[in-house]
Amino acid sequence: MKDIIILGAGGLGQEVVWLVEEINDTRKEWNILGYLDSHPSVKNMTLINYPVLGPFEDACKYPEAFFIVAFGDPRMREQVVNLVSTFKIKWATLISPTVRLHPSNKLGEGVVIGRYTDLTLDCTIGNHAMLNIHVVLGHKVELGDYSIVSPNVTLNGGAKIGRSCSIGANAFVRDVTVGDYVTIGASSCVIKPIESDCVVAGVPATVIRKGAPVHSVTKILREQS
Repeated sequence: MKDIIILGAGGLGQEVVWLVEEINDTRKEWNILGYLDSHPSVKNMTLINYPVLGPFEDACKYPEAFFIVAFGDPRMREQVVNLVSTFKIKWATLISPTVRLHPSNKLGEGVVIGRYTDLTLDCTIGNHAMLNIHVVLGHKVELGDYSIVSPNVTLNGGAKIGRSCSIGANAFVRDVTVGDYVTIGASSCVIKPIESDCVVAGVPATVIRKGAPVHSVTKILREQS
């Protein structure tokens, strides 16, 4: 089996551990060594039976291991990958055995795809992107590097999602282009193109803030009401 280390020991990191265990239930592929995380709150902790081995910089101590990034914030995903990529890193790709994935789809390195997600035809998934559970992608969807798609999202055929985007649970995106560094609120319906560097929410989705989100989408909406 191949050694694997999860970059990030928070809730999503522990969900990724569960995914690795699910993969191992089908075929013995991965030996989980533990997590790397620089946050002091998790130092020396053991989380769902696996230890926090040290900060991100300790990636250099494990030259034979594979790594996977596990942060729900795309900007954090990008920062952590850039940090550890100063070392010679091997990236894992994790796909639940329950995923339906046509051979015409193209996956970058470090991709995570959760349970019961469907990718139809000719989709392109960027490096270190994540599709959570119960996600549906129509034909020729493009998802940029580091972007994360939450549970029960549907991306219509032809949708193009930029770099480091976050799509909230139960959202729908039509066959439109979404720029880089965009946050789409949960249960939103995106029917028009979205420019880069903004937060959108609602049915239909409209821009509620320009620039990176400093609060949750729910809090932004509450402040505006």
